[in-house]
Order: sequence, then C-alpha cells, then structure tokens
Amino acid sequence: MRHFLKSLILIVGGLFIAISCKPKEDLLPAPTTEGLNTFGCKINGKVWIANGIRNDQGPAAKAIDVEFRELSATTFYLFIHTNASTKDRVQLSLPKGVVGINLLEYRYDEPFAIYYDNSFRLFTSKSGKVVITRLDTVNRIVSGTFEFEGEYIVTKEKVKITEGRFDINMNKL
Repeated sequence: MRHFLKSLILIVGGLFIAISCKPKEDLLPAPTTEGLNTFGCKINGKVWIANGIRNDQGPAAKAIDVEFRELSATTFYLFIHTNASTKDRVQLSLPKGVVGINLLEYRYDEPFAIYYDNSFRLFTSKSGKVVITRLDTVNRIVSGTFEFEGEYIVTKEKVKITEGRFDINMNKL
C-alpha cells in the first residue's frame, strides 16, 4: 500500500507539472524597451511571432523591417513590416506618429494596421491602437504595444489582434 501511494503521488505530481508548463512557442516576447528586436502578438487568441525570413520573398525579406523619419519635434513617420515562417505578416503604419497613443483607422495619411494571412488576404484595421512606450532617436530604439481588429473587405471576415508588443533597435536589424 505504501509503495502504491508513493507511485500515485509521483504520477499526479508529474502530471501537474506537465499540464502547468507552457511550451516556449506559446509565449509572447516580454514587453521590453531595450531594443531587443522582438515583435509578437496574438491573432485570434493564438501566439504569433515575427520569427524569420521567408524564402518566397527573396533575399531582402526580414523578420522585422522598419522605416523611421522624424517629422517634427513631436511627430514621426514609423512603418513596421514583419514576416513569420507561417507566411503571414503584420504591418503597422504611423504616418504622423506620436509617443503615447496612436488610434488606428484605415484612411489615407492616418495610422493603420494590416494583417496578411498566409493566403495573402488583407485584413485592414477598423479600430485599434498603437502605443509608443519608448522612442529613442539617438540610439534608434522604438518600443510599444498594439491591438486592432482587422476586416477582409471581400467577405467582411474579421481578425482580432491582441497583446501586441514590439521592441526594436533600428541599428541592429
């Protein structure tokens, strides 16, 4: 009986540990501001990470690509385009971005976001936000969070992007 109880405790303990551990691929990058070149979010609840170059886009494609330009003392142009090995992509565009909250729409010359699924269907932002938490123009680091709801114009299908975060050192891309 004693041997049976010890075995049962070991089995139950092992199952508890196995159930409570999340695989590494289910984890979003931490919301840092150190320029770690990370970009991730949840797409309809599933973790998505910009994790690599896709062969179908040629040698110039990167996991994260950024364009940045200062427009004035308080505004900037920021374009972030990302790729994943799953062949889907997330894009953020702030034509007149500010540190803090940038509300997303889909109108010319306004902040917007796009999710391209792996069939290259375009889901454009109808609502959402990008929050710039750090903009260091000397060290060229931009960090922030984002969320948006996108819509595929043909079928009106929606996609929900949540818990988005990025931490990019533009000098080390």
